Amino acid sequence: MKRKLQIALLSVSLQSASAFNIAIDYSNDSTNFFDNLTARATLEKAAADLSAAITSSLAPVTTDVYTGTNGSTTSTFDWDLTYTNPTTGAAVTLDTFTAAANTFTIYVGARPISGTALGQGGIGAAGFSFGGSGSGSQWTGAVAAAEAASNAGMGRGSNVTFNSASDSATLGSSTANYNVRTGPMIGNMWFDNDSNNDGSIDDTVMLGNYWNFDYANNSFAGKNDFYSVALHEIIHSIGFSGSESWDGEHSGTTWLGSSAVALNGGTGSGLLASDEAHIVSGYSSTRLDTGAVQEAVMDPSLTQGTRKYLTQMDLAMLHDMGYQVVPEVNTSALLAVGLGGLLWFRRKAVAR
Repeated sequence: MKRKLQIALLSVSLQSASAFNIAIDYSNDSTNFFDNLTARATLEKAAADLSAAITSSLAPVTTDVYTGTNGSTTSTFDWDLTYTNPTTGAAVTLDTFTAAANTFTIYVGARPISGTALGQGGIGAAGFSFGGSGSGSQWTGAVAAAEAASNAGMGRGSNVTFNSASDSATLGSSTANYNVRTGPMIGNMWFDNDSNNDGSIDDTVMLGNYWNFDYANNSFAGKNDFYSVALHEIIHSIGFSGSESWDGEHSGTTWLGSSAVALNGGTGSGLLASDEAHIVSGYSSTRLDTGAVQEAVMDPSLTQGTRKYLTQMDLAMLHDMGYQVVPEVNTSALLAVGLGGLLWFRRKAVAR
């Protein structure tokens, strides 16, 4: 029996003071988009900045097979992971895998994206095969032991759930129920390398006119800021839209999580965009670093020539999903301060 679960995992190792380290994996970058070392450095800067804001710990994953035993009876969950090749769009399945403690891996690349989207990002997937043998009289205990082992390993000790699956299995005359879950593990994202939508990959000059790849450059009129898009897509890849924890915190466009509701003056009504994967367009929030007010990173658009940094609302929603954040977000603190989803849309620079 094979069940597919939508989950997120991320992967190149970035060390930060936080417990949550985002690793970027460039192994699928067959168009050589990230041969541009400035773009690579800016992507890793975005990953490091988000890592520094999240303090959640992730237990290591040392095996993809979890077995429970009761007397002579055994049951087993055998997991695999799947992500989208960011360059080709093909599904890539990892039949065996491990994950280092506190590490989330993202597979990155670039491809032509039609329309106005600058990038796409989201969670990976996980599936399992379930089996067992032995005596029906011992079946319930064996399944319960396998379930517990699987949740301890695949859940990674995280309060964030990417997905869960409930079912039952029968051996002889005995039927056992189980519920297994996955925590944060891997994700995938890709960036647009076809600025004129002609279906062909841009050359270096065209890409340089389309993207501001340099984090140190703060004057880039008419260009799309790579740091801002990278930060947005990384947040999608860790479960902002598409994960079970995300789904449990909203009803349509109404956000239910207490931290973001408090930050929004006590209501979550209309806080999400119509796609239910972003903060409502044009939402302003306070930057974490300077206290200045800007459009939230996770609203669905970016004005050319501008950059976004993490805001209180971006972090409040992650906190509601189950991530621990720095500074720790809580209702009283937010009130005192006064404070996919997969597509990031381009829009022309306008007066704001």
